[in-house]
Amino acid sequence: MINQNVLNAFLDQSKTNKFHKILLAACTFIIIFSGYELSVFGSIVPVVIKEWNISPTEVGFIGSSAMFGMMFGAVVLSLLADKFGVKKLLIVSIFIFNFFIVLATFTKTGLMFGICRFMAGVGSGGATPIVISLLTEYSPKTNKAKMVAIAICGNQIGGMLAPFVAMHVMPEYGWQPVLWFSFLPLLLIPVFVKLIPESARFLAKNNQNEKLHNILHKIDLNFKETLNKTSNNLEKPTELGDNNRKVSYLDLFRGKYFIGTMLISLIYICGLLTINGVNIWLPQVMNQNGFALGSSLTFSIVLNLGTLIGTIIWATTVDKVGFKVLMPAIYVMGSISLFCMGIKANLIILYMFVGLIGLFAFAAHSLMNTFTSQYYPGEIRTTGVGLANATGRIGGMLGPIVGGMLLTANVSITVWFLVFAIPGVIASLSIMIVNYHKKRIEEKSNALEPAIVK
Repeated sequence: MINQNVLNAFLDQSKTNKFHKILLAACTFIIIFSGYELSVFGSIVPVVIKEWNISPTEVGFIGSSAMFGMMFGAVVLSLLADKFGVKKLLIVSIFIFNFFIVLATFTKTGLMFGICRFMAGVGSGGATPIVISLLTEYSPKTNKAKMVAIAICGNQIGGMLAPFVAMHVMPEYGWQPVLWFSFLPLLLIPVFVKLIPESARFLAKNNQNEKLHNILHKIDLNFKETLNKTSNNLEKPTELGDNNRKVSYLDLFRGKYFIGTMLISLIYICGLLTINGVNIWLPQVMNQNGFALGSSLTFSIVLNLGTLIGTIIWATTVDKVGFKVLMPAIYVMGSISLFCMGIKANLIILYMFVGLIGLFAFAAHSLMNTFTSQYYPGEIRTTGVGLANATGRIGGMLGPIVGGMLLTANVSITVWFLVFAIPGVIASLSIMIVNYHKKRIEEKSNALEPAIVK
């Protein structure tokens, strides 16, 4: 049996090779289609409304059903993954969200379409935290943030892919073929089964040594020798006793994790409140205030490109300098960018600020997945990331409501953007408190126990 501390150190100290690149490519592909699933409804809804003659109430149900599904999926599937295996639940998640998106093309009513959207959200909500946990576990320590961030950038790629496909397919073939694109991941499930590894921690905990050794051999041909060297460098590796206990959400609210869990949940709520509120209402806000931003597709591309570039830049930087200063600074810069959108300027300047919102405010939220996955230990990592993503959906549902209320109240454009800039400041303060609390816990732990690493 491989000691958990030795295994973690081995994985952290590994060098990036073909195994890591294949895992990253597979995970990124999965997230791309998760992002596609989230964005595709907005691309087809005008045609669906006209074809079915559905009411605004039904449109609202369909639009929010995926968010409710993601909340449910992030909670339930991530918890099951910690108990029954990351790989199994990831494959299940892939099947659920793509199968129900394809199934939605055979529905004839808004109600059935909304149910399919809910189920697709369940699968999508489960896939994201599982992918984050798997990449965090296997990535070398020097590349953890970058690899997770690259995979999460799949959301932006999917977000750009959905309107692009709709624009070229829907005019001639209708809205159904736009959703049939999600059939591709279903065809590739056998490939995912072969390429995606089970969690090394899960295999070690369940004494599946042969499978574990096959994976470690792909990471390091001389893994047994490396494991021995790693073990010798640890003076007092902790025994595996606690690693076999049952995983519970209560673990996230006990002792040293309580403050972190509460504040991380708040940060996710703030992030998705801003993202969903701005995504949905920005074109309308600018139009009401005399600005012509052009087509929603162009705006979407600018925003997603900014997020894509920012996520990669900050993830690469955080691997070198850490989260302590960088994360609060990114959130503050995101808030400043949002506030600047309330200042009247020409179209080019506005597009620049839209890009900066993606570069800072939206990219900061993408980076939070990396922060959260490294905050929790392996045995509750997927559960912790899943809870954070689930509670964040509360902000995702509140954002459009807040934006609509502000528009109804006829507030000025400056006030509108100021309201959505405030959550970034709250997130910045929260992450500073989390870092300070974590530092205090580590100092107390070091004072009570001798360091285990030479």
